[in-house]
Amino acid sequence: MITGSLSLLLQGQDKVVEGLTDDNPFYLHGVACKDFERLLCLFYPENVSDGDLSTTEEWTSVLALATKWEFADYRQLAISRLAQLASPIDRILLGRSYDIPEWIAAAYLELCKRDDALTYEEGARLGMHDAILLSDIRQCIRGNRVTTQEKNILLLIEKKLV
Repeated sequence: MITGSLSLLLQGQDKVVEGLTDDNPFYLHGVACKDFERLLCLFYPENVSDGDLSTTEEWTSVLALATKWEFADYRQLAISRLAQLASPIDRILLGRSYDIPEWIAAAYLELCKRDDALTYEEGARLGMHDAILLSDIRQCIRGNRVTTQEKNILLLIEKKLV
């Protein structure tokens, strides 16, 4: 709810205006309360030195609202923190959703180079199309049909997935 200071701007109007009282709050339509609270943690942190947010989910809330409301500095902060916290699958999906193209090929490269295959959950999150193409690239690497040099793998990723 946002109240109080708006009443100074709207005094003298006869119609009921959102945000003037606790009984008639200003609603942020399409914004989940927990996402807004997470964004507010940046403005009013309980832990000033380390910050209050520490998970991918929390920083994704900040990224979503900072992008939506064009808070460039907070968007960049969220991108910086998520680059450290988020899994390769999260970085691919977030990179697509929030226009962070530099994450996508790098995250696919991580998935191609790791020893473990995609889990069922990871494949479901990526979608069948990408999971199959990623599996094909991994098979090319393991079958020695492409050198393991990063630039060659990135070329395949760019060609097939990005």
